[in-house]
Amino acid sequence: MKIKLAEEIIDKNDIELLKEWLDTTDRYTKGSETIAFEQEWSDWLGSKYSVFVNSGSSANLLIFLGLLHSGKLKNKKVIVPAVSWVTTVSSATVLGYEPIVCDCDKENLGFSIEHFESLCKEHCPSTAIAVHVLGHANKLKELQEICDKYNVILIEDSCEALGSQYDEKKLGTFGLASSFSFFYGHQMSTIEGGMISTDDRDFYNILLSLRSHGWLRDNEEYFKNKYMSKYDVSNFQSDYFFLFPGINVRSTDLNAYIGRRQLKKIDSFVNNRSKNYSRYSVTIENKNYESGGYWIQRSKTSPVSSLGFGLMTKKRDSVAKQLKENGVECRPLICGSIQEHPFWFENYKTVDLPNAIEVHKNGLYVPCHQSMSYEEIDLVCSVLNCKEQSS
Repeated sequence: MKIKLAEEIIDKNDIELLKEWLDTTDRYTKGSETIAFEQEWSDWLGSKYSVFVNSGSSANLLIFLGLLHSGKLKNKKVIVPAVSWVTTVSSATVLGYEPIVCDCDKENLGFSIEHFESLCKEHCPSTAIAVHVLGHANKLKELQEICDKYNVILIEDSCEALGSQYDEKKLGTFGLASSFSFFYGHQMSTIEGGMISTDDRDFYNILLSLRSHGWLRDNEEYFKNKYMSKYDVSNFQSDYFFLFPGINVRSTDLNAYIGRRQLKKIDSFVNNRSKNYSRYSVTIENKNYESGGYWIQRSKTSPVSSLGFGLMTKKRDSVAKQLKENGVECRPLICGSIQEHPFWFENYKTVDLPNAIEVHKNGLYVPCHQSMSYEEIDLVCSVLNCKEQSS
């Protein structure tokens, strides 16, 4: 038996329905399915506006590009999390932002609140992008208070946290905008795909334009008319009038169709992942990390839509080897600390990040997907609980 990190997120019935839909249309590019998916996603999340794109990475890129054209920035400084995915950070740096790296919290692996406030005080950044690592919320109450105090725009990278909640609100509804990923290994999938959500109507319209070349064609009438009047643009010309130096990160109606079917199942997926996280938490033994046991990722997230069950052990290599020998997939915890990768240390200053380096050296995660049975979780735990691992 092999226990995978991700499995059966798009099932045979989804594929059969997709085949039937393909026979009903000859348009597969962005169209009515995309618009319907965006609205249904907004309704499910609890956000006013959403923009469907081709990946979670593109979602981050579009948010940072949108901020450049929004008039909201006082400078191009952005606080980025030490424990994150590479395109959380590179989406800002490729657009000329100045990244300031923040150490991680010792429990949830999001921003360290103490370090975050010290960086806000020292650098006066315009924005910060928080990552909800493996579905666990940052300390959002404290984070929002600091952002308000120092006039910092909060962005949420919620790519790993679809369905997780903090204080009875879904993650991705706390900042100016949020990004989500629908990659195969995530809580729901459109094969490839991502979403941006926001309650800011003007920012939403900037994103709509930037997503498709910078044109006005997709915008709401109030936004379109404002610039048609300003630049004396005729109705005939308006569909091919380019307001911004945009890009093309659209997805397709085919992907949106899959996403709409996935939305019908996501609540059950989230429920299963949260129950599986709880099962792991009470089954793994030997939790004294400093004595060779396990550190377990924890947070005030309920439910926690766990992308994977996060651990640290000072015997990581031998634990990973034993897991793989028993048919259990595992991997490093995201990519550890971003400072330890050439894209960072060959271009930016490295600083002391004691918590993040601990994750980099000793972090891993094991499967916690929606299709896992308790029997499979107990099997994984039995391997983890083995006392014969050598360092």
